[in-house]
Amino acid sequence: MKQLKQILTIVILLCMSLFAYSQEINTKNTSRVKAQDSVQVAKHSPTAAILWSIIPGGGQIYNKKYWKVPIVYGLLDASCYFLTKYATDMMLYRREFINRRDGNTELLIPSLADIPTENILALKQTSQRNMEICIAATAIIYTLNFIDAMVDAHLYYFDVSDDLSLYWSPMVLPNPINTSPSYGVSLALSFK
Repeated sequence: MKQLKQILTIVILLCMSLFAYSQEINTKNTSRVKAQDSVQVAKHSPTAAILWSIIPGGGQIYNKKYWKVPIVYGLLDASCYFLTKYATDMMLYRREFINRRDGNTELLIPSLADIPTENILALKQTSQRNMEICIAATAIIYTLNFIDAMVDAHLYYFDVSDDLSLYWSPMVLPNPINTSPSYGVSLALSFK
């Protein structure tokens, strides 16, 4: 039991020491853009990416992620297609139901003659629900277009090269509370 208590104490101290020490901040400029003699270097702006996103796919073009533009337009086209399909069906079933209710037999659609009136109303409500889902899907896709462009613009200069390294090493530090040492792990992230 005493041995288990010591092991648990060491594990807890090890975990606590991970958060107790920080690394030095590297003050080197890690930006990929370097100013040349008298040439102005254009800065990539997240605000401009958001403004370009008003046009679907514009933010992705601004961020030079051209492969995302067909995805954005494909999703928007699909949702708009189903939106118009369900809206057309809803209006068709609505007109049929109103004509049946009012007794306008000359305006009835012959292909829907075999369907009972209650089922026409159910078909209209189903089409309306599907149309509303398509409206929500279109709004979500358009919003994701904005979010994707903004995130890509913020991470435009983020270094994702193989020159990033993470080193770890065990540590033993004096404990100011009692005489036993503190055990821990030192983590260092270096940029080459």
